[in-house]
Amino acid sequence: MRNNIPISVMIQAGMTKVANTTNGSLLDPNGSGGNGAMPADNYPRDGLVSVSQVSLFAGGKITDNLGLFGQWTLNPYDHQNDHSKWISHSATDQFDLRYADRFINADHDLILGASLNNNIGTTDVWNTFNNPFQMVPTPIGPAGLQANAFTGPQFSPMLTQGNQNAGLNIYAFWNNTLYAEAGLYRNANGIFSIMSQGVNSDSTTTLKGYNPYWRLALNHDWGPNSAMIGLHGLNARVYSDPADSHSPLVRNNDVGIDGQFQRILDPHTFSAQFSYTREQQSYDDALWNSNNPSYTGTYANSSNTIDLLKLNTTYIYQAKYGASLSYVSSQGSKDAILYAANPITGSANNRPGTRVWVPEVFWTPLQYVRIGFQYYKYTQFMGGTTGYDGVSSRSAKDNNLSFLYLWAAY
Repeated sequence: MRNNIPISVMIQAGMTKVANTTNGSLLDPNGSGGNGAMPADNYPRDGLVSVSQVSLFAGGKITDNLGLFGQWTLNPYDHQNDHSKWISHSATDQFDLRYADRFINADHDLILGASLNNNIGTTDVWNTFNNPFQMVPTPIGPAGLQANAFTGPQFSPMLTQGNQNAGLNIYAFWNNTLYAEAGLYRNANGIFSIMSQGVNSDSTTTLKGYNPYWRLALNHDWGPNSAMIGLHGLNARVYSDPADSHSPLVRNNDVGIDGQFQRILDPHTFSAQFSYTREQQSYDDALWNSNNPSYTGTYANSSNTIDLLKLNTTYIYQAKYGASLSYVSSQGSKDAILYAANPITGSANNRPGTRVWVPEVFWTPLQYVRIGFQYYKYTQFMGGTTGYDGVSSRSAKDNNLSFLYLWAAY
């Protein structure tokens, strides 16, 4: 039993610049479909240096077999009040209470464990399917929105459940080769509310009951090399209204394949990852059937699909100088209501298709300091390239982002 608790702090600061903050903007004082809008209102932090995240970490060994990892995060620019003043907000980020044991002899090596955590994929050994591949992703999403910069305004719930869930997972790793994991996730309320303190549940995903998650992976290490191929999946029942536990349900069935290769041989480090996830969404009748007395008009179809592909390769020299290249494609079925025409976030052809390339260069002058630059180049946004939103002449390239950042931890 330890008598002290390891504490560390992480800070992220930077500047994000959007390629075009005028054409097709959300506010239009001239009533001309977006041209001539006021960029400061839609892109309030564009081009400004600011601290985007401060995190406090605590954790470590509790007993020989039990350990804890916890993260609390402050967003200094969480939202603006009615007077356009920025309001900060802090909340529970990652939480992982884990028990593990190892059974080893001359012929076999078996690791067994269990984890109580608050985020689907937290327990994953390789972190391939549940993260954006960037160590420091931009806090500002496409078109200046506070959203995921990789997949556009629509996401796969498996990847964006956030930290309002409570999950209990069990896992096994045999001979450093075969990995298997299964778990159940529910809302982090009641006795589990410590794992969602500060999280605004009304604006996040609310699950019904217990939702199964699973993970299988085959791993092989040889010399300085390591390779993995794996499968992942989730079945989730989600309330259409996060604040109403009696609202119609959205059923999400996610299945995917992922893998990675890594070679570490000083002074060179090379890695490559891929992940593909298909999500099948089906909806309760009231959400899409106009003949239903409780019709909400949320979807045009009784079901939809989302296909998310992520690729990444990274090279690091002397653990100081590095470069990476990522590609992300998020495609989906046509839905005239879900993907209706709308400034910036809408779609002229009612499809969510978004493709983006992300080159990055970075420098680590000290062990706990990293300076980097990323460029997000969109070749498709919400199903189109030019006039994609259906109400303006805005192009996918207008959402391109430049992101200069400083990351430090101690």
